[in-house]
Amino acid sequence: MLKKKQLDNIQGWFFIAPPVVVFTIFIFIPMFVALFISLQKWNLLSPMRFVGLANYSKMFSSGHFWNSVMVSLLYVAGTVPVTVVLGLIIAILLNQGIRGVSFYRIMIYLPVITSMAAAAIVFQYLFEPNIGLFNHILSLFGLPPMQWLNDRHQALLAVIIVGIWKRVGYNAIILLAGLQAIPRYYYEAATIDGASRFQMVRKITIPLLSSVTFFVTVMQIIASFKVFTSIVIMTEGGPARGTDVLPYFLYKNAFQYHKMGYASAAAIFLFIIIFIFTVLQFKFGEKKVHYQ
Repeated sequence: MLKKKQLDNIQGWFFIAPPVVVFTIFIFIPMFVALFISLQKWNLLSPMRFVGLANYSKMFSSGHFWNSVMVSLLYVAGTVPVTVVLGLIIAILLNQGIRGVSFYRIMIYLPVITSMAAAAIVFQYLFEPNIGLFNHILSLFGLPPMQWLNDRHQALLAVIIVGIWKRVGYNAIILLAGLQAIPRYYYEAATIDGASRFQMVRKITIPLLSSVTFFVTVMQIIASFKVFTSIVIMTEGGPARGTDVLPYFLYKNAFQYHKMGYASAAAIFLFIIIFIFTVLQFKFGEKKVHYQ
């Protein structure tokens, strides 16, 4: 008969096998296939031809590629801090025991489960220069209309706004769950000591919520680097490549120009840059995390 320890090991492997198989099939194998294709010249029709690092050399010498890198970094810088801070503010407000909190949770989380394709089409109309809601709001304050999707810089701002709208609800709900896990006696003791609400947020809430904040920050960085649907529908990378983020750059090269090797090289670079940002976040951000 098998010993208890051996049985436990077998059971452990039995439970871990399904996720390992799924991860291997859908993550590891595609990643190595992409790495292999990135070393080839291939247009889907002709046979593959090994070119070594030629695709990477061409990519790193391309101004369009570096423009996409910069646009992606600007998008991440514009969405991540706002979604995290705004999500924290909303979570704190929802944690005050207000009436109808369940309704507000649903309304805040609704954008997260809304189809990005459908939302992008709606936002196209909202950003319309002549009849759009955003320019109408600006006119109420006596401000001139903006060419939201027709100007290079304003178009990037527009897709950043859509990204914030889409993701802030996720952060708010996750942070709210973290807030509700903080023991109430910390706040009761602070109240007895005469601490203000701002002091309690700064000295109690933010430190004890740091692990959750760290999690949502990492998730938002990854999600922001992978933005694609809103770009395809709203701007197609324009105007003047002003919203040509890395995922759209590799999509164009793969499925419009049929440069599969070149697009795979861009995909590998995107994976590396996300990996580096995640590692840096863990290396420097986790030092400030307070675990209860």
